[in-house]
Amino acid sequence: MKIAFLAIGDEIISGKVQDANGKYLADKIALNGLSLKYLMTAGDNQKEIMAAFDFLASTSELIVCSGGLGPTPDDLTMEVFAQYSGAALEFQAGVFEKIDRRFKLRGIETPITNKKQAMVPKGAKVIPNPIGTAPGIEAGFKNRQWFFLPGVPPEFKKMTDEFIIPRMLELASEKKSLATKTLRCFGLPESGIADRLNKLKFDPLLKLAYLPEFPEIYLRLSALCEDRNQAEAIVSKAADQVKAELKEYVFSDTDQPLELVVGELLKSRGLTLATAESCTGGLAAKRITDIPGSSHYFLGGYVTYSNPLKHKELGVSEEMLAAKGAVSDEVARAMAEGARKQTGADVAIAITGIAGPTGGTPEKPVGLVFIALEDKNGLWSQRLQFLPWGRAAVRELAAETALEIVRRRVLGLRMPGEK
Repeated sequence: MKIAFLAIGDEIISGKVQDANGKYLADKIALNGLSLKYLMTAGDNQKEIMAAFDFLASTSELIVCSGGLGPTPDDLTMEVFAQYSGAALEFQAGVFEKIDRRFKLRGIETPITNKKQAMVPKGAKVIPNPIGTAPGIEAGFKNRQWFFLPGVPPEFKKMTDEFIIPRMLELASEKKSLATKTLRCFGLPESGIADRLNKLKFDPLLKLAYLPEFPEIYLRLSALCEDRNQAEAIVSKAADQVKAELKEYVFSDTDQPLELVVGELLKSRGLTLATAESCTGGLAAKRITDIPGSSHYFLGGYVTYSNPLKHKELGVSEEMLAAKGAVSDEVARAMAEGARKQTGADVAIAITGIAGPTGGTPEKPVGLVFIALEDKNGLWSQRLQFLPWGRAAVRELAAETALEIVRRRVLGLRMPGEK
C-alpha cells in the first residue's frame, strides 16, 4: 500500500516551524511494516493545496494530511478538499457540541469562529480529537483513502496512535508478521558503524535502517515474514550480531534513552549521582530528572556558571581558576570532587567548556569541553573537542557524553578515548 503525507501551513513553508508530524508518522509506519512513499509540504494557499492533492492522488493509495483545520480564515484544508472532491460541507451539531463542551470546561465562551471546525464533507467520517477542538476526518475519494488531522503535534500524535495506524493496518492488503528492534548507539559516527556492520552477513529478509537522531544513531532492525516466529528469530539473531560487533557503543537494545539506562544502572547497584555543570547549564541534570523516580538515585546538581560560584559552592580554588581558567582539566576535576564532597554522592560528574559561538581562543577553541568523574575508584577526566556546530549542539554533545561516561564507569567498560 502506497502511503503519502502532506503537511499544510505557511509556518512550515516559511521555516518558522519544523514539521514534526511527518517524521512521527513515518516512524510509526515503518515500525508497523508499512512504507511511506512521499512527504510533502504546502502553504495555506488554495492552488498549492489543490496541486498537492492532485499529485498525491496520482501516486498514492492512502494520504494523511495535517494542518489547516483550525477556526481562522487561513485554515483552508477542509474547504479545499470539499471543492476538490465535490462533497459539500455540512454542519454537524454533534461535533460542535464536543467543541463547545471543551471550551466550557475551561470556563470560556465558545468563539463563533470555532463553528467552522464542525463543518464536515458530506459522507466523511469524523475522527475524534481527545485533546483538542479540531476533529479529524476520514474520506474516500478517487479510490483513495484520505485522512485529515490537526497540525498541533500532541493532537496529531495521539490521533495517529489511536486511530490512523490501526486503520492503516486494517486497510493494508498484505497481511504479514513484522518483528522490529531498535538499538541505540553513541560514540561512533554513522559511517563508522556502517564500516563495522558491512562485514556482517545478515538474513536476506532482514532490513537494517540507520536513523541518525543527534547526537545518537538508532539502528532499526526489522523483518516481515509470513510467520511471526521466523520474523522474531531473524531480528533477534541480527541484534546479537550487531551488539557483538559494536560492543560498548550500543547502550540500549530496548530503545531506551541514555538517561533511563543510566538511571536503571544506578538504581540496580544502589548508587547515587550528583552533577556539577557550567557550559551545559543544567542540561545533564534535566535529562536525568526527566525520568520518573530519579529521586531514588539522583541527589542533585550544581549549575556553577560563574567562577565565584564554582569557588563558593564547589570549593574550586580562586588560584586555580585564575591560573588555569574555568575551562580546564584541573577545574573540571575540582568541580567533580566538590560535587561529590558536598552531596555525599557515590558518583559525581562535572562538565565545563566553551559552547560558543563566542568565547573561543586559539588555545581554547569553541567546542572545547572537559568532563570529569569521581567515584570510589578515584578521579577520571578527559579533554574533548567537539566540532563547532552551534551552541545547542555542543551542549547536547557534552551532556550526552557525560551520561555515557557515567554508564561506562558504572559498568566497568572502556572509557571514551581509551585504547
